[in-house]
Amino acid sequence: MPIVSPRDDELLGLPVEKPIMVDSNAETNALAILEIERWCREHGLVRARENWLRTVLQGEVRVRRGVCYRPGPGTDEYRELEQAIEGRVANMPPTTDSMELRRGD
Repeated sequence: MPIVSPRDDELLGLPVEKPIMVDSNAETNALAILEIERWCREHGLVRARENWLRTVLQGEVRVRRGVCYRPGPGTDEYRELEQAIEGRVANMPPTTDSMELRRGD
């Protein structure tokens, strides 16, 4: 599981262009990349396209550090995110109108 440098509540106020450093204590570079990418997706971020993460010591623990950012309007990642959301909405089954449900009471 990634060890994240900023707290989640700090992420909410960051501007789009501000990079976010995310650390992982995974055994290998490949596993660290996967962990960081998963964490980024869960928080609406995108991992920078780096193939080899920087290794740093945090106290006594060796971690691999990746850079993430929030995609802004005009970026490919932002367009992909919008398309994914539109696709999910289009595939949602229709639901019963709430007024119809209330008439049944």
